[in-house]
Amino acid sequence: MKKIFVFLLLPFAVHAQNTSALKIDAYMRALSKIAHFSGTVLVGQKGKIVYSNAFGEADREWHVKNTLSGKYRIGSITKQFTAACILHLEEQGKLSLDDKLSKYIPDYPQGDKVTIHMLLNQTTGIPDYTALPETDLHSEVLDVAPADFIRSFQNQPYLFAPGTQWAYSNSNYFLLGYIIEKITGQPFADYLKVITDKAGLKNTGMDRPDTILPYRTHGYAEGYNIPFYTMSGPYAAGGMYSTAEDLLAWDKALLGNKVLSEASTKKMTTAYMGNYGYALFVDSLDTHPRIWHTGGIPGFRSVISWYKDGDFYVIVLSNNESNAQYAGAALAGIMLNMPVVNPYIHQRASINNAVIDNYVGAYCGKTCLELIRKEGKLYRKGNGIDDIELIPESEKKFYYSDGTDRQVEFITDGTGKAVKAYMITGGLKIPLERQSG
Repeated sequence: MKKIFVFLLLPFAVHAQNTSALKIDAYMRALSKIAHFSGTVLVGQKGKIVYSNAFGEADREWHVKNTLSGKYRIGSITKQFTAACILHLEEQGKLSLDDKLSKYIPDYPQGDKVTIHMLLNQTTGIPDYTALPETDLHSEVLDVAPADFIRSFQNQPYLFAPGTQWAYSNSNYFLLGYIIEKITGQPFADYLKVITDKAGLKNTGMDRPDTILPYRTHGYAEGYNIPFYTMSGPYAAGGMYSTAEDLLAWDKALLGNKVLSEASTKKMTTAYMGNYGYALFVDSLDTHPRIWHTGGIPGFRSVISWYKDGDFYVIVLSNNESNAQYAGAALAGIMLNMPVVNPYIHQRASINNAVIDNYVGAYCGKTCLELIRKEGKLYRKGNGIDDIELIPESEKKFYYSDGTDRQVEFITDGTGKAVKAYMITGGLKIPLERQSG
């Protein structure tokens, strides 16, 4: 009877995968048409590809279409490869996560208070060099040695005492790349290959713009070619390229303990301060646990994610700065049977402004937002940043005026007063309960 039951379940599992693939395809085709998404998408589950497709062009001047073989710059997804290199060195006894930064860079200010663990977990307080004024190194167009680049930011004041708070900083992972070079005596790109080989990756590595890279995907921003941009600045914090298929193989190998030992993988995927492990966010999409990270570099956006519920992976790579994070979450929502609205063009509607008073107040769920009335209009309160006007597209649904694909939809009682709301991000609807107002 048990065998019969399993066989009876199989058709339902196949049907569910097919249904998900059809919904994902409809979403992606709408995203391509409405928001001009350009890039590659891949969803894998339990050893099978649920959906894979490519949209837009890899080279707009020659009208070469994007394909699944396309190699994209992956920005900060690089960081998890850097973290794996560090943990691999720890496994060999060549470093300790309690080592101080001063061991490797003796003259680094407060280096005796910063540990490798803090660098990995983004709790050093070292400011992000990408947020600092440009220097005379011209690292965006010239190759700069890591030691010289570090000197361009090492004397900046700390944001907080090391280990006391969490703040994302590319500087932390740049320093980790340099530490890898100091320990191994090899360029970071060479030691990186040890890790990519362990994962069986054939189409992943450090990028150089002067290298002939087969199937290189060109990056675009607002309809223009991105300027020439070297990888000596992004380096171990964001200088790699990869394909969707290689990133799927990477995530499976990493989380399957094929790259590192089980103990090291656990260190990397534990949620420390900031719901951040080592180069990985460890949190949940609404109530669904996930391990994920995004990447962003001029011309490119990316996301790599694994979801525990359903054991599936979502990879989104864009070469025109489309919001890969929003798209990735929406595709995950489809896989998880969460409500997802396909992209469409939002248009302002005329409403009775009196209804706005029914919506003013605070709403909370996985995230919180406070809505206020200002000059007869509905706004999301900025809390330290500019308030954002919400434009009505119906009496119960408003979209953000900042051009991001975000909306708020209200559920009302018999008197018209909102009792709850949905925060809609990239089409994914997350419920929020009304707290006040």
